[in-house]
Amino acid sequence: MAEVSNRATQRLGEIARRQEGIVTTRQLRAAGLTDEAISRWASVGRIRPVFRTVFALGHAPIGPRARMRAAVLACPGSVISHRSAAALLGIGETAPVVVDLIPTVERGRRIDGIKPHRVPFPGRPEWGYVRGIPVTGLARTIVDLAGVQGEKALRESVERAATERVLDVARVDAVLAHSPRRRGAPCLRRVLGPWRPVSETANHATFRSLFEAKLLPLVDAAGLPLPRFNVPVRTAERTLEVDLLWEQERFVVEADSRKHHGIEVAFERDHRRRRELLAAGYGFLGVTWREAEHEAEEVFNVIRQELTKQEGTPILGSPAGGAAKRGPTLPT
Repeated sequence: MAEVSNRATQRLGEIARRQEGIVTTRQLRAAGLTDEAISRWASVGRIRPVFRTVFALGHAPIGPRARMRAAVLACPGSVISHRSAAALLGIGETAPVVVDLIPTVERGRRIDGIKPHRVPFPGRPEWGYVRGIPVTGLARTIVDLAGVQGEKALRESVERAATERVLDVARVDAVLAHSPRRRGAPCLRRVLGPWRPVSETANHATFRSLFEAKLLPLVDAAGLPLPRFNVPVRTAERTLEVDLLWEQERFVVEADSRKHHGIEVAFERDHRRRRELLAAGYGFLGVTWREAEHEAEEVFNVIRQELTKQEGTPILGSPAGGAAKRGPTLPT
């Protein structure tokens, strides 16, 4: 029996390396283990159950992606979808513990840890592979998310897609056109509305955060010229990368996040940046997430005033001007 186990271990090690530590009952049997040996391996911890008929080989923990791989091995023919697909594609905040998938047909009893979604199975152009794992494509994933997320979470998923430069509004619309009555379709159309005029710009912009992605459609909706994102600006002391820049008007907007700017060191650093920009003749405005969410009209009125003020006028603080220009303040 030891000989069988050693030979099986070698075969299964090769399979597990290809499958992120995952093996199936069928693969265990094909490697030469009897059902009795499989039970014995499980009892002594050489394999650990992940889902029905799927095991993790050895003692090392498996990650979220391996868990998704295990789910599709437990449900042959299925495709990872919804929140799990969003995490696998890089537009989800975290991977859910319970794996979302779309099965090909109604299968037998439910499997603990797997959530099958009863939505139309994706057509071949609507899914593909990530590291060998079948998963819905980005456009189909966004349409599926609309059926399970609220508007705020769905908006953030779309903003993450823009941040990753993979948002294709036309493709999402094409998927939605095939199932216009899908749950969440009206909400998704509302979320996509502001992105339609700027989708091409979004695919070429470089966003460092969701906040910056959020600002792009808001700028367009306010009727302002589109800025450049995350571009270098030369000051007297160094070159700074600024969040939003209107080059002709020499005006900068920085997205202020409490997470990244709230500590004392960051606070001092931001004030130094502002001082350098003002000394170099750039107008400056910091915008918080709360202001963008709840005071957008006031924010963009200030930006509009500053851009209008700069258009066709000498820049204060430039070689032709006098003192450096002060940054605007938002109305209280």
